[in-house]
Amino acid sequence: MKVLQFIGAGKLEWQESRELQIQGDLEAIVRPVASTTCDLDRRILAGKSPFEPPFAIGHECVAEVELVGDKVRTVARGDLVVVPWHISCGMCPACRRNLPSHCEMLPGLTGYGTPLGGDWGGLFSEQVRVPFADGMLAKLPSAVDPVAVASASDNLTDVYIAVTRGMTKHPGANVLVVGGVESMGLFAVDLALAAGASYVTYVDAHEGRREAARAFGASVFPALRSDFDRRYLVVIGASRDPADLGMAIRCLAPTGHLSNISMFFGDTPIPLWEMYLRDVSFSTGIPNVGPQIPKVLELAKCGHIHPERVMTVHEWDDAPEALLCNDFKPVVVRPPIFGRQTRHGGPLHL
Repeated sequence: MKVLQFIGAGKLEWQESRELQIQGDLEAIVRPVASTTCDLDRRILAGKSPFEPPFAIGHECVAEVELVGDKVRTVARGDLVVVPWHISCGMCPACRRNLPSHCEMLPGLTGYGTPLGGDWGGLFSEQVRVPFADGMLAKLPSAVDPVAVASASDNLTDVYIAVTRGMTKHPGANVLVVGGVESMGLFAVDLALAAGASYVTYVDAHEGRREAARAFGASVFPALRSDFDRRYLVVIGASRDPADLGMAIRCLAPTGHLSNISMFFGDTPIPLWEMYLRDVSFSTGIPNVGPQIPKVLELAKCGHIHPERVMTVHEWDDAPEALLCNDFKPVVVRPPIFGRQTRHGGPLHL
């Protein structure tokens, strides 16, 4: 099989590797059919992450199950599944508390697409080993297009968690999304509106992303404004600029909530005094996406969210070029071996 390897800043190449085999009764071998870039991957590809190459890249995909171990019960050969970014057993105390990214059987941050926690490969590889199939894989509803939910492995579900935290506390709230990363801010607009936000404001210096947010139904601005101060009960931080995070906190209304979904490598100052004066809450952290993936798939199935609007589709073999393009969310695809029908009864459009 072939593996897409990150060689260095701006450099990707296909490399030959051994075909994978089942190594235990709880395992599965899956074949990715729709793989996409996490916003973190953009930093990796630009050489702006702490992860040293070379390594197999990619931790967002929908895949087809090729082989399963004798004790696997929840998925079978031919099923389409979302593969979560984190490796987790599904059985330890942390997993039973719905904290699979803190699985006690494996070291911290063990997952696909980075060199942390061992070499588990990447989700742009032609085959992927899943050590705990029942604990990890989420079956795709028959009416859901894999392209639309290729990001449910991480970014899309991460944003669902972030938006839900604020909207649960403040139903029908006004929402501010401070953009800056490639796709997560746009997902936040879509999910906030689906969650019943009274209105959504999207701020981003990038004109293309502003237009995409406007198409979802947000009011858009190129920069944060002074009259946003104390205005929003729910704020989503999706910028890599620490200064934006500080300004976003000042936009919180009293008792508001800010979910920060952008990753900062290192300590970042925040205006604690301003937070104290507003009596606000703040959340950030490694997403425990596994238990939440079925909820995201249900939203897509019912047509409440439309993540495909920020995606562009590319041929599988073109992945080295597609991942380096400037699209918000490039998805590389190939047909399933076992076949699949859309809700319209035609062939799956991959």
